[in-house]
Amino acid sequence: MSLADLKRKAAAKKRKKIDIDDFIEDAASYAKGKSILAPNLDVNTAADKKRQRNFKNATFTLSPAHIEQLNDLAEHSGFAKSRILRLLIEQLANGENNDLNQLLESLENKNKK
Repeated sequence: MSLADLKRKAAAKKRKKIDIDDFIEDAASYAKGKSILAPNLDVNTAADKKRQRNFKNATFTLSPAHIEQLNDLAEHSGFAKSRILRLLIEQLANGENNDLNQLLESLENKNKK
């Protein structure tokens, strides 16, 4: 790369001069998702769509054995690991209380050993 490549090219793109009031109004419109001065600009990018999901990040610790089991489940089912966990949580939450109580009792018995 030469120094000539670093020169600013004045003729490359001329900017349209706008009034300060129009600029402020456009900034407010842009914040609402609509741009007046640049109507072709798509303000709903993929990052914005990603933020609209109703999920929160969660951090937790699993044993290597549990991680291996989760990886196997994901590989065999074709589902993402996070989706598998959400499905299992939903299944337990919507299941009968007897199933949940039996699971909790078995967990308590394993912890006592």
